[in-house]
Amino acid sequence: MDKTKKFKIPNSLTIIVIAMLLASILTYIIPGGSFERAVNDAGKTVVVPGSFHYIEQTPVNPLTILDYVFDGLSDAGSIIFALLCAGGGLGIVLATNMFQGAACSFSKKMSGKEWVVIAVLMTLFALLCIPINLNYFIPFAPLGIIIAMAMGYDALVGISIIMIGGAVGFSCGAMNLSNTGTAQAIAELPIFSGMAYRLICMIPFLAVSIIYIVRYGNKIKADPTKSYIYGTKLDFGNFDPENVPAFEKRHIPVAIVVCASIAYMIYVAIFSELSFKTSASIFLYMGLLSGIVYRMPLEDICKSFTNGVKGMANTGVLIGFAYAISGILEAGNVMDTVVNALANTLGLFPAILQAPAMFIMHIIVNFFVTSGSGQAAVTMPIFIPVSDLVGMSRQTAVLAFNFGDGFCNFILPHAAATMGFVGCANIPFPKWFQFIIKLFLIWVVVGCVLLMIATSMNYA
Repeated sequence: MDKTKKFKIPNSLTIIVIAMLLASILTYIIPGGSFERAVNDAGKTVVVPGSFHYIEQTPVNPLTILDYVFDGLSDAGSIIFALLCAGGGLGIVLATNMFQGAACSFSKKMSGKEWVVIAVLMTLFALLCIPINLNYFIPFAPLGIIIAMAMGYDALVGISIIMIGGAVGFSCGAMNLSNTGTAQAIAELPIFSGMAYRLICMIPFLAVSIIYIVRYGNKIKADPTKSYIYGTKLDFGNFDPENVPAFEKRHIPVAIVVCASIAYMIYVAIFSELSFKTSASIFLYMGLLSGIVYRMPLEDICKSFTNGVKGMANTGVLIGFAYAISGILEAGNVMDTVVNALANTLGLFPAILQAPAMFIMHIIVNFFVTSGSGQAAVTMPIFIPVSDLVGMSRQTAVLAFNFGDGFCNFILPHAAATMGFVGCANIPFPKWFQFIIKLFLIWVVVGCVLLMIATSMNYA
């Protein structure tokens, strides 16, 4: 009997290594180029418009791509260390079974109205990510999975509740200091000006996202074989959907500690500056205090912390490898060439389509520069003068940057948010891409419409 060998989906690390190889190949194809750079009044290093010039190609040998891994891990160090600390803290919280019990009890009460749970939680994380970077919520991915599995959904729905909800709040950029703040400073606009329209933009983005997730959830609940990850072996930690714990009175103090910790994180983000160091400390104290109020033995607290750290180690490695891709492209000196070519193309579009075109251009640039503040420093000094020349308001140009930099982060294999959330459950990136690409295309359509509206009303 002939045996047909089934195609095996490569894991996320394999996809990243392939992307590293492709990045090195691009450094041979795209000519080297560079802008002159200067420090602006805000103390940020930005490119000088009109200073682009071609330079000698510096292609990266595909055989040397692993040389960039250590640098990638170093560049992502603050994120990785914060995730390890957060994973350890949440490991203690999960060991108390508070989240599992609360999720299961809540899902039973909301039986038949699961869409309400999805809508409420996605809206909550969208609001949380208005002032807070979505990367800070990567450690909450296992909690989303727990909630989804308790309602009979798969892990894709679980991470989407947090990741996609947060993506909307983050990508519309109402109060994002690193991305919107940097872009508006370069555009010489008041920080967070034009916030009202960016908040309004969240509504259609959030609506289509909720509908997409709910429809997918209902489809796989009716037929589990329709799940993109059906038959894929995943790691859900210690959660057993067939033997769910109950929420007990002794879980109440743990819930109070967790809520207080999250509230403090939001307070710091709004009234001060939330760093990865501060975030890591909050998760550490949250875990320790949760173990104490639950009366967990010290040895169990330490074991739970270690298990939580182990759970985040794979995610941290994926993020470090993903950062290596940007290092390869930077070493090849191709980023400035791409930005210059796109800026020269913008004037070819009719006025009503120039903002959507700029949105698409930022999506292309985001493949080369996934850092929001980094992309703003590279592109905005170029696109702002171009927007002035074609009659586009600077506020609209910043909005196009917000959409292009933000939403694209959830389809790229080398974006920290994507690898962070997907890596938490060891979901193969190709499976995630199959699931998210349709929603991303919907986001692009919605974004283009909103940018055309911004152009029509001369958004300022």
